[in-house]
Amino acid sequence: MGEEILLFGVPLVTFIAAIAITFRLGRAKKERGMTGFGLIWGAFTGMMFLGMHSAPGWDALIYAIALICVSAPAAVGGLIGGLIGWHKEHDIAHG
Repeated sequence: MGEEILLFGVPLVTFIAAIAITFRLGRAKKERGMTGFGLIWGAFTGMMFLGMHSAPGWDALIYAIALICVSAPAAVGGLIGGLIGWHKEHDIAHG
């Protein structure tokens, strides 16, 4: 039961949280906030790639799982949330 929560729960929560955060930032036109989200995501992803590169043997698998289960859903959710939020504000303002 615990593996299913990690396999599906962590990416889903990460995806939904990224959508919620970037949607609000995009709707409020917070360019610095959007940039900050991207920088945090980029730093996390970079650290995971560096860790994967320097890890011996099968230890790199942990970093690969973090990239798949945390970094990828955060990137996709951040992109979707930011674009929808930015577009929603544009529609409301010019509606």
